[in-house]
Amino acid sequence: MKALNSLFLFGVTFLIAGCQMNSTQQVLQSTRSQAAQRVISTREYDTADRDAVLQAVVSTLQDLEYVIDRVDPILGTVSATRYGRDLSRLTVSIRESSGVTIVRASGQTNQTEISDPLAFESFYDSLSQSLFLQPHNV
Repeated sequence: MKALNSLFLFGVTFLIAGCQMNSTQQVLQSTRSQAAQRVISTREYDTADRDAVLQAVVSTLQDLEYVIDRVDPILGTVSATRYGRDLSRLTVSIRESSGVTIVRASGQTNQTEISDPLAFESFYDSLSQSLFLQPHNV
């Protein structure tokens, strides 16, 4: 009986491990080159105030119904999840370089890379509005 239970447990473990997709497989399934993906997922803003951009990113994600999972102001990263019909996870990195702030977003919807330029455009349009409205106290 013990041998049967051990065999069953081994089989279940093997099946569960076989269903999981690792990050290498996800990268290989990407439909765009890394350079093309970087172009649609990155924007530059004419400000050297990385903290203000970080706050605007958090506000924008919350406005887009994301739940903020983690904010690291030292590294300049924000991770967020949106629950609903689909599970979306987004990570945004913010860095300052030569008087501009560079924002790069990457994410997944249902464990599939977000590669639709419209999804990024929506995020960046909202972020641009937030960055414009912040100094004007609107």
